[in-house]
Amino acid sequence: MRIPRTAAWLALVGFSLCGAATAQSVDVFFGLNALTAQQAQSSIPRFGGGLFPSVGADVMLLHTFGVGAEFTYRQKQNNYANTSARPSYYDVNAIWMPFHLPFLTPEIQIGLGSAHLKAYQNVANCNGAANCFNVAEANHLTGHIGAGLRIYLTHGLFLRPEAHFYYIRHNLTAARTAQRYGISLGYSFGGFLP
Repeated sequence: MRIPRTAAWLALVGFSLCGAATAQSVDVFFGLNALTAQQAQSSIPRFGGGLFPSVGADVMLLHTFGVGAEFTYRQKQNNYANTSARPSYYDVNAIWMPFHLPFLTPEIQIGLGSAHLKAYQNVANCNGAANCFNVAEANHLTGHIGAGLRIYLTHGLFLRPEAHFYYIRHNLTAARTAQRYGISLGYSFGGFLP
């Protein structure tokens, strides 16, 4: 399964970068999101709708600046007109935390990524087989901007309501933009904590 492997890689990269500087922290998080996207053509499944779990990690290189990565995917396939699809979004971001208050820290992200759409279609007859399964995939470059507010529940444990905007380049058949709203639960290791 691709999701645990992605989470393991993100955690490994985050932990391996933790020792590079003494004033940094590593944060890991898991979230639940709703994603909205306008449908460009009525003959294909939507990029949005449904539950979108997310997993990610970031490394704060300085007190207010860091880098991070996040993976968001649709939990179940989106069915439409005998075709189903599962979109996912990957992004790598620069992170800016303009100030730190006791128990509250705003966060702004900007970066690049990919919108990946995997479409499945059942075909009634395929070389004599009763039921064939065809898969089509498409990747599109995305621009990403996001904002969140970290609310520290304990020393290191935080809850982050968040909003994200994706601009999907060269996506002529589905949505050119998508918006994601959600909440993440995370933990900060080392470095500055409010």
